[in-house]
Amino acid sequence: MSNQLTLEVVTPHRTVMVEDVDSVTLPGSEGELGILPEHVPVLTTLDSGIMSYSISGKTKAIAVHWGYAQVEGNSVRVLAELAETAAEIDLERAKNAEIKAKEILVSVTSSTAEWEAEESRQKKYESKLKRSIVRQKVAQYL
Repeated sequence: MSNQLTLEVVTPHRTVMVEDVDSVTLPGSEGELGILPEHVPVLTTLDSGIMSYSISGKTKAIAVHWGYAQVEGNSVRVLAELAETAAEIDLERAKNAEIKAKEILVSVTSSTAEWEAEESRQKKYESKLKRSIVRQKVAQYL
């Protein structure tokens, strides 16, 4: 029985990492998933969130924004739309994006007709808000 997992994180544009790790926590669309060696096979969708992993007792994190994860044997493959390491995150930009998204979301009127017309815009800025908060949390792992 192996005591490590091979974690691979890939986006459409690059391979973010391939590394042997002790454990992985994934931001599943239905909640967090903890993965240890010899985990049962799983295929799941991912939400925007923090994917953390442990190597020799040290926890590291990557901001993952939507995608899929496959666990098979001692292999975890994350196929994400976007993934960012703590070193790649511009903290000031993330803070500014949070402020802007909050301002826009607060400005949405309560009128039903106007709200329905603004629904796609509102969802867009809710996603931007979530991404900015995730980025700020991951940046703290530096």
